[in-house]
Amino acid sequence: MDHFSHFGPEHVGMLLFITFAVIMGLLLVRKGSEKHVRRTALVLAILTLAGEIIQDLLLVREGGNIMNFLPLHLCNIGIFVNLLASLTRGKVQSYFAEVSLVLIAPGSVGALLFPDWTYRPFWSSVALLCFFTHTLLVFVPLMYLVRKRVSVTFKHFWYSYLFLALAVPPIWLLNNKADLNYMYLMYPPKSSPLEWIYKLTGDTYYIAGLVMFITVLLLLEYLVYSLINKASKK
Repeated sequence: MDHFSHFGPEHVGMLLFITFAVIMGLLLVRKGSEKHVRRTALVLAILTLAGEIIQDLLLVREGGNIMNFLPLHLCNIGIFVNLLASLTRGKVQSYFAEVSLVLIAPGSVGALLFPDWTYRPFWSSVALLCFFTHTLLVFVPLMYLVRKRVSVTFKHFWYSYLFLALAVPPIWLLNNKADLNYMYLMYPPKSSPLEWIYKLTGDTYYIAGLVMFITVLLLLEYLVYSLINKASKK
């Protein structure tokens, strides 16, 4: 088979395996020493970057245009966010870890649930690398959460907006000049929640729809984390 389908047997099996692996990994991290956890965070960040580089080299070798494989999607940028979190300490680490947790990780979960690499054979190197890197992008921020290196509170609500305000404009300009679609700012991937937004808003208000979608998602996340924080203090 030269492709696989969303929530087909292979996809569901992979999602179950990823869920199990993440849970087991978090249980191990929870019991690990601080030195070991810091080293693990750095190693996993480097492994994610290495996986992305290998994936892009494979695509270029197949004849793809390198301009289409720049690390400018949200998940790709998350690789560098996690790398910065692993190399910093204190409030700086907390900032990058929180952005990774509330912004990058949900995007990566969305990519795992609605992968845009279904056009490739499931067991191909590129497809497996995509599952691998996106799983690490979910696991690493959860690792910081389990180790209490990040505290999600409403007073940090602006963190993600600052990050997006710096990242989105240059990527949007590149998309317009080079006819690209990084961060799916021009149009959504097929069979994804972003496609549902596009159908509701149309091309004219698509960006506004994305802003509303992200805002609602962040509000829900911060509400959940706030309730958890309150419950843990009782």
